[in-house]
Amino acid sequence: MLTNTFKANYSVGAIANGIKTDTFTFFLLFFYSRVIGLDPLLASLAIGLALIIDSFTDPLMGTISDRTNSKYGRRHPFMFVSFLPIAIFYILLFTPKPDWDLSQTQLFWWMFISASMTRIGMTLFEVPHRSFGAEITKDYIERTKLFSWREMFAWTAGISNAFLAYNVFFKSTPEYSYGQLNPDAYFPLALTGASVMVLSVLYSTISTRKEIHNLSKWSGSISLSQIFTELKIAISNKSFILFFLGSLTLSISWGLLNSLTLFINTDFWGLKGSQIGIFLYIYFGAAFLAFYITPKLVSKIGKRNFVLFCVFGVAIASPVAFISYNLGLTPEKGTTSLVLFLCFPLVFISTFSIAGNMTRDAMIGDIADEVDLQSGKRQEGVLYSAVSFVQKVNTAIGAITGGLTLWVLNITKETPTYDQAYTLFFVQGVIGPILLIIPIIFFYFYSLDINKHKEILRALKERV
Repeated sequence: MLTNTFKANYSVGAIANGIKTDTFTFFLLFFYSRVIGLDPLLASLAIGLALIIDSFTDPLMGTISDRTNSKYGRRHPFMFVSFLPIAIFYILLFTPKPDWDLSQTQLFWWMFISASMTRIGMTLFEVPHRSFGAEITKDYIERTKLFSWREMFAWTAGISNAFLAYNVFFKSTPEYSYGQLNPDAYFPLALTGASVMVLSVLYSTISTRKEIHNLSKWSGSISLSQIFTELKIAISNKSFILFFLGSLTLSISWGLLNSLTLFINTDFWGLKGSQIGIFLYIYFGAAFLAFYITPKLVSKIGKRNFVLFCVFGVAIASPVAFISYNLGLTPEKGTTSLVLFLCFPLVFISTFSIAGNMTRDAMIGDIADEVDLQSGKRQEGVLYSAVSFVQKVNTAIGAITGGLTLWVLNITKETPTYDQAYTLFFVQGVIGPILLIIPIIFFYFYSLDINKHKEILRALKERV
């Protein structure tokens, strides 16, 4: 059994990705399209091209991480050096100002290069870090607990990042009553986030280095043909295919729901930064509630059934605000009463989202055991590169779709009309939840439950 000290030291590393994910999900598209004035179509293109780069770098990092043998372990060398590109390019991403008078092309390249390098830096840490966690324990429930810790740290970090944004950096000024539109607020926010990310990456890497002897050693050929043979076994695994497709389609829907949130809160509901900050208390509570219930419910109904329950819960709760508004049940726009009203569905959306993420992270470790039985190799790196990629899809596809929606509606740096803002609300409140039907179908056919996993572990022991 893993000690709570180890779980905490390991999970601290998730703080970095929690901050990056929160910023990329809620602030990146908003900053470049509404604050700096980059054409939403170009912003979407920059995000899309960065995602294409991820589709190569993530599995490459997984493959390299799986096959590394060094005195510092299989995963830790990459985790240690990752802080440099993460910090440098994350800060650069939010450095531009409107008075720089950059052309649209220059802004596009600045956004694309900075976002891509930030993501590559995060890949250097995230893929080995997740793989390390999956390999350190093979117990079905213990693995769920470890990744529940990890996800709780990540969500708490993301929420804290947003809390600082809305309550410190996005405060209203005489010039900007909506502080989130103030271009001078984003650089200090990025500088603060980068500092915390560096500390989390270094602390988690150094504090867990003593456990590297508990990981397996890679053996066998590292020829290109052998790599492709083993990769084929890993990614053609039925459980992995269903998991990947379910997670991918889920991320597309959730990304769309999240990427438009700040636009809708600002331009449709008329909320100021301090009012939006009230939602963060709901996120905090949801993170700890999910942390408490996830291992308990997984032990009772299994990971697959719990994921289905969570996705279905988000699909039911997401349209509540849209339906309530059209029925005339919501309080007046821009009021604290409206914020409190919106908190009700947010409790369910947030808790189900976080709990689902915790569970899905733990599922890959089970798949890695099945792949080990089939190939004789531990390939957590390759498999968790898919998780890393899917998480980036969550932010990227949502931002791309959101950016294209802004472009189609001709929403620029100026305040959108009511009809434009309402259409954004419709996309988030109706189209997004409908898309959740697709991942529900994929996860329904996922069959790697606790009993099958026990059989796999038994066969792995007998093989040894």
